[in-house]
Amino acid sequence: MNKQSKPVPEDGEAFGPELSEADLDAWVERNREALSASLQVARDELVRGEHDTRTFQEIIAEGTRRHLAKR
Repeated sequence: MNKQSKPVPEDGEAFGPELSEADLDAWVERNREALSASLQVARDELVRGEHDTRTFQEIIAEGTRRHLAKR
């Protein structure tokens, strides 16, 4: 027997209420080290030429093709 699915939340409900400016500042401060490390990895990849030159539309089109090919 199939499980009933949960209702899909509206876009605004997907991640809960929007953070206040103070909450956002606190989140950034808690995650500052990880954010900085992630940005440094991205910068290093750009310097080495390891970046994707495709547009968003090209990336989405490829994902759509892959998804449809699985069917």
